[in-house]
This record gives sequence, C-alpha cells and structure tokens, in this order.
Amino acid sequence: MTRHLYEKILGASWAELPESTRFLHSPAPVCELVGQADIQRGGNALARLLASAVGLPSAGTAIPARVRVTATNDGELLERWYAQQRFSTWQWERDGLLLEQFGPFTLSFALTGAETGIKFLLRRVRLWRMPLPKALRPHISASERSADGAHLFNVELRLPLVGLIARYAGSLRPAG
Repeated sequence: MTRHLYEKILGASWAELPESTRFLHSPAPVCELVGQADIQRGGNALARLLASAVGLPSAGTAIPARVRVTATNDGELLERWYAQQRFSTWQWERDGLLLEQFGPFTLSFALTGAETGIKFLLRRVRLWRMPLPKALRPHISASERSADGAHLFNVELRLPLVGLIARYAGSLRPAG
C-alpha cells in the first residue's frame, strides 16, 4: 500500500487526524477542495512589497478559495486559488520533515498530528539553497483542524524587523 506524504511524515498520529484533514492530504492522485478565506496583509509598505514579491494572495474577506493537491512519486503539488490569484508550492519529505518550496525559499517543518489536526513547526529556511540564520528567518504559525466536517486552516507569516507579512485563514470542503 502506498502511503501519502503526510501519512509517511506523521506515522501513527495520521490515523488520529480529522477526516477532512486526511482527505486533503490523501490525493489519489488529485483532490480538490473549495471554500473561502480571510486574508490580511501587513500594514507597512515593505511587508506588502515582500508579500507581493513572493506571490502571496491579496487581502480580502470571504474570498472564494480553491485548493488542489496533486500527488506524484516525489511529493505533492499544492495549488491554491484565492479569487483568481494562484499561489502554488511543492512539498516533499526529507529526514522526517515536510519541505515546502515556493520561489527561492524552501521551508522545513516538523509536523505534529492529533485528533485536533496538524501543527506545522518551522525548523529551517533556505533562500536559494543557502540556510538563513535564525535571526533572519520568518516566523510562521500554521495549523490545520476540522469543524463540522470542514477543513480549517490558519497561517501567519512574520519577518523580524518588518512584522506581519500575511495572515490567512479559511474553511474548505471537498469540491463537487
């Protein structure tokens, strides 16, 4: 039996996850969810510029959201559309960590799973394959959970000396 990326990383705690979270992370080979999200951008010009430069979605409330996860032998392509704006990342596993690449950045997360959902704990950041010192790393708070059968997500990205870059939270259900 082939194990999915998150199942491989989470091990035994995979079975404890809410059904909606396991659905998102079990593409066979594709799964798609739809819903909405609230997106906030940082309040200063540098934060807004950085968010735009890396392709983060524009700010708004109750923005239509669509997420598609496509599995391959090497990992998963995670595509997100907020309104018509596409933001995609590539995810794979190395040494028990979830690696996620977008643009020149590669983020390494430890995952913890429980019946309440998944927490993403940032361990390392690389910029053009070079490790960023801890003092320059972004601070990322990210989690997924379930409520009333919906998949809920919450992500916040901050940079030292800059502050909030973006925060987005939303609710998704299987498309169709």
